[in-house]
Amino acid sequence: MHGDFSRQTFQAADHFAAVLFQQGRVQLDADFNEHARIMLHYLRTVVADIVGPAAAPKRDAGFEIRVVKGDDGKIAELAIGPGRMYVDGLLVENDGGDRDDDTTWTGYWNQPDGFLDPDAPGDQLPQGKPFVAYLRVWEQLVNSVQAPRIREVALGDPGPDTAARARVVWQLATLPVTRDPGTRVVTVLANRLAEAHPRPGRMVARARRPHDVDADPCHLPPEARFRGPENQLYRIEVHSGGPAAVLPEQGRRKALSGATFKWSRENGSVVFPVVSVSGNQVRLASLGRDGKLGLEIGDWVELTDDAVAARVADDRDLTTVQRAPALLRVTAIDADSRTVTLSGRTPGECGMHRSRHPMLRRWDHSAPTRYDSDKQNIAADGALPIVENVWIAVEDGLEVLFTPPRSQPMPSDGDNDRVTGTYRPGDHWIFAARTVTGDIEWPQGEDGPIPRLPDGVRYHYAALAFIDGQGKATDRRHQFDHLPDA
Repeated sequence: MHGDFSRQTFQAADHFAAVLFQQGRVQLDADFNEHARIMLHYLRTVVADIVGPAAAPKRDAGFEIRVVKGDDGKIAELAIGPGRMYVDGLLVENDGGDRDDDTTWTGYWNQPDGFLDPDAPGDQLPQGKPFVAYLRVWEQLVNSVQAPRIREVALGDPGPDTAARARVVWQLATLPVTRDPGTRVVTVLANRLAEAHPRPGRMVARARRPHDVDADPCHLPPEARFRGPENQLYRIEVHSGGPAAVLPEQGRRKALSGATFKWSRENGSVVFPVVSVSGNQVRLASLGRDGKLGLEIGDWVELTDDAVAARVADDRDLTTVQRAPALLRVTAIDADSRTVTLSGRTPGECGMHRSRHPMLRRWDHSAPTRYDSDKQNIAADGALPIVENVWIAVEDGLEVLFTPPRSQPMPSDGDNDRVTGTYRPGDHWIFAARTVTGDIEWPQGEDGPIPRLPDGVRYHYAALAFIDGQGKATDRRHQFDHLPDA
């Protein structure tokens, strides 16, 4: 979540039951947030243990699927019934429509967080072939740009915001199959999704230790540490998805093609509400509270809105590169009109609809990143190529290393293995850097920092219905009785 947090401390493996505040102590956002996460983890675990990984209450079972055909006999729409269900313990609700009138139900094409394109082949409903309709669920941070009512206007307009919110988001999607999987529908769905993301990549971060440092930890020079001027919460986020790029052989130069990443020292929380977009010019509601959280010429920015954020969740085939809309650089700033000029035209309709809460998000990779002694690269999408088994400099002594999902010794600088993992857009790693220690907060093992899977996004899935080649729907939801009725 792109929030302005000091750090994120919740770890389910700690088995903490509560956060207990002590008198006279400093209160931190991280403690409050960990308390909320402990409670959510407990409640969702209880629900999943009782009703299973995906289930709907019989009295208000939501997400029933009914097929709506057009005059030509083809499937024109999937109607989604109102009600609720639980997916891995998360409460998922569909508020739209009258339960007794399926013509008022939410439709596949107008689902609240779908933003589907009828002309896009990947969004079209399968015709004449069997498929499974399934639910994709995840948590999304909502800030005061996306939900203005949570801002306290008494603090100023424009003024500082306060707390953000977490919202459960759902999307209805389809998966082609060859036949009715029956009771194995959950297994079939899981296997097919795993095929699209077969080798989830991992990442390691460290405060850089130069080559010529003595092995004695007492002899570390000043540069073998985090050298940033402030405490930061770094975010490393996948931009374009797919397999990692592979460096060319020594002495050969070619453009790198593969997954890319972007990074922020503020957890990606520096955003600017968009008023209007015209070509490569974007007028903003504000240029930021101060210079630290503002824009400068040369900054990399991403124009995003509700639709862009929702489409990142698509279950795309990550065995091939899935190119994301390009990040753009700020080339000019007109402070009087709060207008910034970008290095290229903004993508598609992004920013054209105020109802989708468009905003400009700042990323901090302002200079090319060095991969070895003679190569520097910025990918065509404005982000940085993900190259595995190579320590990549971030800033102020921080380095990250992407690694494929297999057990292997930590590579030394310069090693380059040709085995690659796959990376999903939006996946991210978050870690805190602290000036007092000159280090970062990252789990350590006997051989140094431990590679870890992304901190998010965590997607959850539920099979809803099987639709055969003639368009007949068979309900595949699991339903449960209320305890007094059981």
